Amino acid sequence: MFTLRTLRMSAVTAAALIAVGTVGAAPAVAAKPAPAPKNLAADVSAHQNGSYDVAASWTAVANATSYRVTLTKGGTTLASATVNTTSWSPHVVTTPGNASLSVRGVIGKKPGRTATLTVPLPDVVAPTGAFHATWNNNTRIATISITTPVADNSGGAVTATVNWDSENSSATEPWDLSSDITHTYPSGAGRYVPVVTLTDSSSNHNSVDVPVNAVVIMDSEAPTGTFSVAPGAAWAAFTAVTLTQNGALADNWTPAANITRSVNWGDGTAAVDWTTGTTLTHVYAAAGTYQPKVTITDEAQNDAVESTSDVVVTADTTGPKVKLKLPKAKHSVKAWKTLRGTATDAETGVKSVWLKAVEKRGAAWFGYNATTHTWVKAASKAKAFKKARAFTRTTNARHQWNAKLAKLRKGTLIYKVRATDHVKNRSATLTHKATLTKA
Repeated sequence: MFTLRTLRMSAVTAAALIAVGTVGAAPAVAAKPAPAPKNLAADVSAHQNGSYDVAASWTAVANATSYRVTLTKGGTTLASATVNTTSWSPHVVTTPGNASLSVRGVIGKKPGRTATLTVPLPDVVAPTGAFHATWNNNTRIATISITTPVADNSGGAVTATVNWDSENSSATEPWDLSSDITHTYPSGAGRYVPVVTLTDSSSNHNSVDVPVNAVVIMDSEAPTGTFSVAPGAAWAAFTAVTLTQNGALADNWTPAANITRSVNWGDGTAAVDWTTGTTLTHVYAAAGTYQPKVTITDEAQNDAVESTSDVVVTADTTGPKVKLKLPKAKHSVKAWKTLRGTATDAETGVKSVWLKAVEKRGAAWFGYNATTHTWVKAASKAKAFKKARAFTRTTNARHQWNAKLAKLRKGTLIYKVRATDHVKNRSATLTHKATLTKA
């Protein structure tokens, strides 16, 4: 009894001592978050398309396992990432202004304090706009109007000046862009290229030539040029007829490069523009005799119509002719593994040769699949031809074609051949049957 009581007292006493020790112990100290990264810096490269490359860097935080980085502007996140290095280079598209870069180290899963940096995103994009000019030869007054409204990515004010390329070519005139602007040119004939210069609030400039063509006062002389067409004989719906300019165009005021060309092919189709440096071709849809005409126009809108030689277009209404080349060993499987023949067309030429093959082996029919090179079983000859997949072949320089049959066996081979020309005329379909009794 004494021993048991003593043990109980010892247990109670121990519990009391533990409780006293816990109450009297100092509270645990929470670990401090990692300090903010130091020496945060950013280099910005601005591009004309309104995008920016931001190269950010900072000094490593002791024991940091990663860094969380964010670039924001006006409350919008432009880019963010978690990186394991002390640098980050996002590419962003946004408007000019101040962005905010923030970086904080992470130790394990615990983020540290944040370092921030204001990053100016400069405006390097010039304003845009398009303009056109009209003029009166009698008064010599030219008017510039806005074709495409002026726009600028900064959202700030845009100013404009006009150089009329007139008496004093270096003189400019301010333009408030709220209405058209006019100018009176000196008497006599002349060619002038006005330029509108747009400037935004960041001093980015954009100088825009006003018209597609220059202002040409008192010009009534049309440009000149000669053209040819080839071939002079063509097949309808097939032959590409090509126009050629013979030498340079000429005009009293307009540079040759600024003279425009438009072509009427003479078959009722709409006229088409012929831009410098391109080759213009046309395929006539129907038979007939046509004379293409080229309209050349200078900057004063004087034009001349230049005719070319006739193009005689003939319709191809005849299909190709197909011949089969039969092997000498009429009953040999080996000899019939390659089917041969010729296809000719004296007009537009053979485009392709079509061939289908079937074989009767005993009481069963098989259609040949030229895609998979296999024979497909069918219940009848008609169904075998339906299941068969055709060869599509072209002819060589000697008008020859061939088609190889894989795994051909003894039996009754039947195949059909026809050809198609380049305007979709078909030949007659030839059918041939061969009885194969020898390997």
